[in-house]
Amino acid sequence: MAPKATRLALVDCNNFYVSCEQVFNPTLRGKPVVVLSNNDGCVVSRSAEARAAGVPMAVPYFKIRQSFEALGGIALSSNYALYADMSDRAMSLMRDMAENQEVYSIDECFLDFSGLTPDQALIQAVQLRKTLWQCLSLPVCVGLGATKTLAKLANEMAKTHKESSGVCNLGDPVSSSQRSQMEAMEVGKVWGIGRRTALSLEKLDIRTVGDLLRAPAQQLRKTHSVNLLRTLAELQGQPCIGFEQTAPARQQIIASRSFGRTVDKEQDLNEALSTFATRAAERLRADGSLATNLQIYVRGNAFDTQHARPDEAITIQLPAPTADTRQLVDAALFGLKRIYRSDHRYKKAGVVLGGIVPVDHYQPDLLTVPHQSNSTMLMRVMDRVNERFGRDALRVASMGVRDKADWHMSCSRRSRRYTTAIEDLPVFSSLGMA
Repeated sequence: MAPKATRLALVDCNNFYVSCEQVFNPTLRGKPVVVLSNNDGCVVSRSAEARAAGVPMAVPYFKIRQSFEALGGIALSSNYALYADMSDRAMSLMRDMAENQEVYSIDECFLDFSGLTPDQALIQAVQLRKTLWQCLSLPVCVGLGATKTLAKLANEMAKTHKESSGVCNLGDPVSSSQRSQMEAMEVGKVWGIGRRTALSLEKLDIRTVGDLLRAPAQQLRKTHSVNLLRTLAELQGQPCIGFEQTAPARQQIIASRSFGRTVDKEQDLNEALSTFATRAAERLRADGSLATNLQIYVRGNAFDTQHARPDEAITIQLPAPTADTRQLVDAALFGLKRIYRSDHRYKKAGVVLGGIVPVDHYQPDLLTVPHQSNSTMLMRVMDRVNERFGRDALRVASMGVRDKADWHMSCSRRSRRYTTAIEDLPVFSSLGMA
């Protein structure tokens, strides 16, 4: 019996952050809209209209603010709670429409259509787009291919060449027109080929996908790593990158943020680091892991030339591997005592968990077993309470209770958290929506 042909789909939500905002505020459609990074720093998502107006990605907003607003552009602060919830909903819908799913990022996932014929896979891709639009009003493009690299490239083609169905198929069979479009694409558009690799390939007169496909493998083997040869094999339809249904456990967890304003009080740093340690602990427990060490760091404002710029870090070795929020917060505050200086002004801080081990691989010593058991039960209760009643309903006291503090992220342009905060639910009346 012949082996089952591999058939993968890469689904990518278009302009995801902006699209999420447009779902709940349809008046944004057809207008130049950008979503900004933390503290309204740089452009991290833009509508098609903003792209057409020449707004580049990652540009600091203050550089384009005047000209962008003159065009009638609208800038919004990042609403991460909304985006994460919309992502969860989209991924859940797609999970039911394929054999297997690999979540690649907040707005992308691979789907396994290997059990379908080529025609069935194409029909399923079109139906998937319709379902996501009908249920969530999210526009997506779908790329089909025999490998992950081909599926990614097909998705890029669906966006670049404005396929009428929003679906591009580079699987079997491939039309001559799509083959020509694929070979004409810049080699830097291929998944796995970064800017440096693209520049080195250009020196070999390899500028397009077609040039790469026609290049002698022996020549590439002499000048580049095995990763490029794998990419080439994937472009030729030979799967080299496996399908991962479950994400691998993280080897490091980082929780950090730039502050809305510079701070110099120890209380502000205590609250910030306690919050970051709590977030890192939540991710650690979600992964079923324990941390053996914790690092904290504090930094000043890189653009402040009038004050000394602190840049300090310290690593704390934990007495035993743990995922207990209390122990991690204690370690973070202990480290802060060692590096804090009242004459410095701080703009950013962070917590890094390292030495991560799976909880079922750790063998505690006899003296820590009762304590570890009590800690696990307490953290399980804490997570369930916060899941039911809202984030930080139950928290460590050092996180503070202030609604506004200098270390809080600046997000004056943020929209409502329509799907995650009951106080932000829109209210409809005879006067309209409030």
